[in-house]
Amino acid sequence: MRRARLIVIGGAVLYSTWLIASLLGSELSPLTSFVSEVGASGQPYAKLFRATDLLAGTAFVVAGALAWRAARPAPWTARGALIGLLVLGAATMCDALMPLSCTPTADAACAAREAAGLVPFTHVGHAVSSGIAGFGGVVAVLGWALWRRGSGFDGARLPLGAGLAFLLATAWTLVAMLEPALYLGLAQRAQILALTLWLVLVALPPRARPR
Repeated sequence: MRRARLIVIGGAVLYSTWLIASLLGSELSPLTSFVSEVGASGQPYAKLFRATDLLAGTAFVVAGALAWRAARPAPWTARGALIGLLVLGAATMCDALMPLSCTPTADAACAAREAAGLVPFTHVGHAVSSGIAGFGGVVAVLGWALWRRGSGFDGARLPLGAGLAFLLATAWTLVAMLEPALYLGLAQRAQILALTLWLVLVALPPRARPR
């Protein structure tokens, strides 16, 4: 289980690489752009961001598989959380392998081509895999919360808070997808940051976890 914890933390670090995009020359608006647009064709260091996403997804899948094997037998809620982690990892890998060909939130011509269906199939594939990744995160957080509820949240209040923040940010992101004026980019960044923090806090050994 220790290996799985370390791999999750490593994956979370890789999953956060987008935070340095602006330092590497990205001019995408953090208020309106999708996080995955940093890996779109033509963006600064796009291949770096795709590679770190691919490695992060791989780490989550490997960690989930190791934890599944080590946790037998385990309650269905714990297994549900691990399934969510596996889904998150696999979908994140797909995200990296199906990059956007342009940046629809920053390029009006790209947005018009996307609306007309004149962009590569990777745009649709990327949208689907991103949605599945978010779903996997929700399943992981809810499964973990239900599992922890049985034994209480003593020593796990910070992960619980991060999980609740992720669920709220996910709801905000879904609403902002229908009404972009609600700062879709900011909502998605809050969602991913909360999920990343939750992953790290859950992966920390109980004695090392902040209370």
